[in-house]
Amino acid sequence: MDFRAYGRLLQDPRIRNLLAVGFIARFPHTAAGVILTLHVAVTLGLGYGQAGLAAAAMTLGIACGSPWRGRAIDRDGLRRALLPSVVAEAVIWPVVPWLPFGFLLVAVFFGGLFAVPIFSVVRQGLGVLTHGADRQTAFTLDSIITELVFMVGPALGAVIAATGSTALGLTVVGLSGALSGALLMWFNPPTRSTQLAADGPSAGDPFTEEEDREQALSQAVHTAPVRATVAAADLATGALPVVTEAVPIVTGSLPVIAADGSGPVSPAPRAGRHDDGRSADGPTRDERWRLWRVRHFGWVTPEVLGVLVVAMAAGIALVGTEVTMVAELEHAGQEASVGVVYAFWCGASALGGLFYGAWGRQVHPYLLGALFALAVVPMAFVDGLWALAWASVPSGLLTAPTLAAASSRISLLVSEERRGEAMGYYGSAMTAGSALGAPVVGLVIDAVSPGAGYVGAAGAAVVMIGAAAILTAARRRRSPARG
Repeated sequence: MDFRAYGRLLQDPRIRNLLAVGFIARFPHTAAGVILTLHVAVTLGLGYGQAGLAAAAMTLGIACGSPWRGRAIDRDGLRRALLPSVVAEAVIWPVVPWLPFGFLLVAVFFGGLFAVPIFSVVRQGLGVLTHGADRQTAFTLDSIITELVFMVGPALGAVIAATGSTALGLTVVGLSGALSGALLMWFNPPTRSTQLAADGPSAGDPFTEEEDREQALSQAVHTAPVRATVAAADLATGALPVVTEAVPIVTGSLPVIAADGSGPVSPAPRAGRHDDGRSADGPTRDERWRLWRVRHFGWVTPEVLGVLVVAMAAGIALVGTEVTMVAELEHAGQEASVGVVYAFWCGASALGGLFYGAWGRQVHPYLLGALFALAVVPMAFVDGLWALAWASVPSGLLTAPTLAAASSRISLLVSEERRGEAMGYYGSAMTAGSALGAPVVGLVIDAVSPGAGYVGAAGAAVVMIGAAAILTAARRRRSPARG
């Protein structure tokens, strides 16, 4: 264990500032869900059913917006991509409290759609500023910070709504979100290696060289089929020249230049369509669609999809466990003490992340994700507040390491040019898992018992991760066979 790695990271002012801004910028939207729920259910008096619809609209907006905002960062740069988010945050959220419910749903959807993509920005910046073992430590440190924010943010939002008003709380969410976006624009953390100053990592750093070799090899292996498809599509569309030896043969469809250079020995191709349906004048619609798909989503390899599945499964397990905790304690008449269990659970996550980052070794997210989900199961077999709190520690210890390992794996598999979009989809996968976990586990609780919710959440996560691991392994075995 090398706990000094955290000190080395924080000595770099760029990393220190990025983590600090990320810590502040995450607060608004962790508090937004609680404040929005209280506003609809209590202030407007519409009940918790409509409040759930409002929260779902915001969640859907965030899930749709994360990849889009990440792609904008890749394409336009950080400052230009964040400007619409800063304006939207400052305008939409202060207006939300004064809208009728129907318009409120539309507004909170767009509020989520244009939310500052803080997750993508921080992970992109850390991926550029760190290398090798330090990158793993940096992602783990960010996961610990995220855990702390989720421990404090919702409670802070509830305090603001209770002591002031929900309208004031939503206004604070919007203005603080805009402020955090402005801070990121001013700080402008690097999202590409070309933006680094000359005093970046030295060429002789063994961690840098090892990580660069590993990343180059991993990307070469996983993107080789994509590059081959792009080349084939370019060849079909005429984007790449074809150089052949001049041989005196006639194919009947292509002009062939004689060896003495005297001219073509076969007629030029006629307009129309070939036997395979391809237009003689260019690619077909299917070919153009395939080329567009490969060029824009060629980074989505089976391995990347597997990591996104891990993120979604982690979201299901996390939210499913939270819902089951509340249901079990409410059934026992101890719902007011749920904060005790949360404190043990989140504290264990921070501690597990601290040790995992100091360890400095990479563990595949498939393994960590499966272990995290399985560690939830013992909570189903205990009764009482303190027994449940201690039973939550094993799964808590594996939470931050799982999320850090998945983020690190994404940064290894996806090139810098598409990493913002990839991190956006990673966030959307977790959001989708969170949105799916609550109702699915809720049905299990209603149909069986509160304790069954833990088994349901863990089982769904393990099945998803196991399927992803099996399919990825099968794809790897088939690829050499085709080669």
